[in-house]
Amino acid sequence: MRLYRTGRKRSLIGLTSLIDVIFLLLLFFMLTSTFMRFTSFDLKVAAAGNEAPAPDTVLLVRVMADGSLSLNGQPARLDDIDGVLAGFIDRGVRHAVLQPRGKVAVQTLVEALEALQETQLVSVSLAR
Repeated sequence: MRLYRTGRKRSLIGLTSLIDVIFLLLLFFMLTSTFMRFTSFDLKVAAAGNEAPAPDTVLLVRVMADGSLSLNGQPARLDDIDGVLAGFIDRGVRHAVLQPRGKVAVQTLVEALEALQETQLVSVSLAR
């Protein structure tokens, strides 16, 4: 009577070569990806207060889905926002409300926030 051993079956794919391929793919994607530097900024949440700024000293900045801006209804681009804002600041505008319109990319919204924070505005609020 012959007895057969029921041992471990040998796997068809070697585990060592599979790990090598995964490591090479990981290395390839790490080296070919672009590295972005994410910027951070302070975003202050509105608190309850007694006094609200006068409506004529508030600038409504709408960010459109195509990346263009509207400053109190006046069209502008993000590149030349400093020149347009200088006119509003000279007229006494000290506060801005940033309002996204449509499906605005988050990066576009952050770029607009950064551009507004680099000006002489006292506060920048984010509206829905």
